[in-house]
Amino acid sequence: MTFNKMGTLPLPLALHLATYTVIGLFCAFAGGLNLIDPVKIIPNAVIFLGLAGFSWGYVFGILMARKEVLGLGLLASLGYIGAGIWQLGPRWPLGALLLAIGVYGLATLALYRRQILEA
Repeated sequence: MTFNKMGTLPLPLALHLATYTVIGLFCAFAGGLNLIDPVKIIPNAVIFLGLAGFSWGYVFGILMARKEVLGLGLLASLGYIGAGIWQLGPRWPLGALLLAIGVYGLATLALYRRQILEA
């Protein structure tokens, strides 16, 4: 995917993809740790490893300029906004972080949608 003559991603899109990569790394680590305890494999490890796969798949899909991934990004951003609103009461720093990730994701996808699909 190239956006200009240098062949680089714009900084806002690169930060958006880096956010999802870090979320995937965290979820893979948490899922791996939950695999140690057999009681936590089904409720926790499967969910964390699934989120890690989703995050990394989304990043690679954007880099491969797949149009189907834009819908997943929209759905993920709306999910982060919903989770952020849900967590604003009990854990407001986490809620604010999740809300910021979702709003930033929506703004980035809206801004670079055409350029992602052109590549």
